[in-house]
Amino acid sequence: MPYFAIDLLAQTPKANVTELVTLPLNVSNAIYSANKTMDLGSKNISSTPYPVTEERAFDQGFLKGVGVITNNQTYKSTHLSDNLIQSTGKGKFETQDGQSIAWITSSIGRLVDDNGVILFNNTHSKSLSFLNNSIGFHKDIVGNEPDHIWLLK
Repeated sequence: MPYFAIDLLAQTPKANVTELVTLPLNVSNAIYSANKTMDLGSKNISSTPYPVTEERAFDQGFLKGVGVITNNQTYKSTHLSDNLIQSTGKGKFETQDGQSIAWITSSIGRLVDDNGVILFNNTHSKSLSFLNNSIGFHKDIVGNEPDHIWLLK
């Protein structure tokens, strides 16, 4: 039986690291838009080697196909520089009739905005089950701008 050596790297197109890849993030395609955010507090966890804080917040927003929901969230943020923060978080969407789904996230950004990936857990909630095991992208902006989540397909 003949032996064929295949160089997969030679056959794989090389990525151009100088190309800017942009996602089509039209807010009309977002599944969630937070229109009201309340900071519930923050505390310092450590200062070395980088400052680490924990922040808690509460959103009220609109989830497509469901309506008005709340979003309770807690983040642990590592301040890598004056302009760069890496965060992990967890939280829960809850409908007005008490149905809920939990989520986790990881993000990186600046003090004024950050972007990240969000993973929804499973729920038995009828109105939120479309989010089961879904992965999304979130964009959060500090100030009067709403936060948004888009589902990745």
